This record gives sequence, C-alpha cells and structure tokens, in this order.
Amino acid sequence: MQHDHARVVELSKQGHRLFKSRRYREARDVFEEALQLEPDNPYILTGLGDTLRLLKRYPDAARCYQSVLEKEPKNLFALRGLGDTYRGQRRMDLAVDLWERYLEFRPRDIFVLTRVADGHKSIGSYGSAETFYRQALTINRDDRYALMGLADLFQKTGDSGQAIRYYQQVLEKCPNMINILTIVGNLYWHGGDHDKAKEYFEKAIEVEGHNPYALYGLGNYYRWRRNYPKAIELWERILEKDEGTVNMLTRLADAYRNTGKLDTAEQTYRRILAKGYDKFGQLGLGKLHALRGEFNEAAQAYSILVTREEEDGWFFSELVGSLLHGGRKEDAQKLYRMIIAQQESNPEISRKIREQAQRHYLED
Repeated sequence: MQHDHARVVELSKQGHRLFKSRRYREARDVFEEALQLEPDNPYILTGLGDTLRLLKRYPDAARCYQSVLEKEPKNLFALRGLGDTYRGQRRMDLAVDLWERYLEFRPRDIFVLTRVADGHKSIGSYGSAETFYRQALTINRDDRYALMGLADLFQKTGDSGQAIRYYQQVLEKCPNMINILTIVGNLYWHGGDHDKAKEYFEKAIEVEGHNPYALYGLGNYYRWRRNYPKAIELWERILEKDEGTVNMLTRLADAYRNTGKLDTAEQTYRRILAKGYDKFGQLGLGKLHALRGEFNEAAQAYSILVTREEEDGWFFSELVGSLLHGGRKEDAQKLYRMIIAQQESNPEISRKIREQAQRHYLED
C-alpha cells in the first residue's frame, strides 16, 4: 500500500505537469491510472475533473468534483471546478451558487469574484453583478476583467456614460485593445457624439488597419458628413479581407449611387439580393432605377417592397425623393402615377401614397 501511494504521488505530479503543458488527453490517462490505485484521492479526482472539463467532457468532470464534495463539502478546488463545469454547460445559476460557496472561504479571490459577477450578469441579476465587480475592484482597482465586466454591465443596462468611463479605464492600461476601441467608438456614435466616435475608430485603425468594425464605423462618419468618396474608400478596404455584411454593402451601394457610379451600385445591390431579400437593398435598387429613368423597374421594386413590408409612405417618399432632390419633378410625377396605378387594388397603400404625394407637391 505504501508503494501504491508513492506511485499515486508520482502520477499526480506527472498529470499536473501534463495539464500545465495543455497535454490534456495524456494528463487524463495519467490521472485515470492513479485513480485505479486510490479511487477516493481528492487531488487525483480534482485533477481529473479539471482535465475532463477542459476536454469539454462536462458530465464526467462534474462526477469527479461531486465525488470530492460528498466527502469534503468545503474543498475549494472542487467547488471552483464544479462551478466552472456548470458554466461550460450554461447552467449559470448552479455555477454562481458553487462559486459563492467558494468565496465564503476565499473572499478575496478576484478571479472567482469576477466569475460570480459575470454569472449574475448573464442571468439578469444586474444589481448583484455590480456588487461583485465593485468588490473585485476594491482588491485591485485596475483589474481589467472587473473593469470590462462593469463597463459591459452598464452598456447592457443603457448607461452609456458609465460604460464609456470604465472602458476608458481599461484603455488607460491597455490602449491598443481593438475591441474596446471600437465599442467605445460605437457608444459615442449612438450617443450622438460623432466626432468623438471618429477619434476612437481612427485609433482602432492605427492598431489594426483592416479591422472591419472600425472601418465600418469610420465610413459611417464620412457618410454622415456626406463625404461619400471617403466612405467608399473605407468600406472597400473591408472587402479586401472580408465579404462584408449586408448592412455595410447596402451603404456602400448607396454611396456608389450618390456619387454617380450607378453600374457599380447596381452590381452591389444585386450581389446583396442574390443572397435573399433585403429591405434596404431592394429600396436602393428601386431608387437606382428611378434615377436612370427606368420607371417600370422602379415601380416593380416598390411592388416587391410593399408585399414584404408594411408601407407607411416612407418607401414611396424615398423613391420619389431622390428625383425631387435632383430637380426632376416631372419624373417624380411619372413614377407616382405608375405606382398609384399599380397599387389601385390596395386602398390603404393608395391612401398613404396620395398623402405623401401631396406633401411633395406632386399632382394626382
């Protein structure tokens, strides 16, 4: 028996060395060999539990930790490990309970404090989440994970000012965190401070020249400024590395249309619609046809829109608005007559179109 225990000690050391080297399958084999010799050894069981958890064999890992806790309810490694296992299974309420039991014995473990805070946040217990994040910050006021967690919490609860404050504290220590730079840029953008948003998108691009989120955000800034050529330049850089989102492609196509690159705009709209119906892609194509004087095609694009969407007059206003903006009132009137004839069998849509036509001073 003494010889067996010495062998278990050696296997335990070997298993933990393999675990630290991320050689998890080899570590599992070594821990399982040791477990044959001492089935109730808590060090072997927690080592095997940790290994199985990282191999995503969650039920097997849970059984290892539970075996330890049956005999040692206060075993910290098993409490933390079982909590992490439940997190892997997305059973966050159970995970939080285990971690909080752990904190009764180690209340200043900042890693577990942030785990508990994240857990409360994920299940919507925002007040508890804030409490645990702040408790972590009393231990280390610069802890990146607690600051990021608190910032994300405020972002989720709609307090953009507080979210920005905590994200900026992260950036003071880690100024090149690309994801935080783009998040802050978007928070400023949605808060209406477009010039401040531009500053953060530019910082992000300095760090990572082809970051699609930063390029998209900065392109939106120049679109807002009606500097469409600059927006096009930025969005085309996204396409050098990425196929682009539908939202970005529709804005790129609109920018092409607004700068007179109608053929390129049409190619882009059709590229979007080839993947399936998209409201803004369909509307953009309709506006393009209207600008070319292709009124049958523009009316058909409108017909597709109103069969898919609830029309409150906005689609019609968008179609004729581009013509009116260019001083082409007769063309707008012609398009109006075609659309009203097309929608004659739909009295509600016809009524809304006529209302919009009166607002635009189009003759009925």
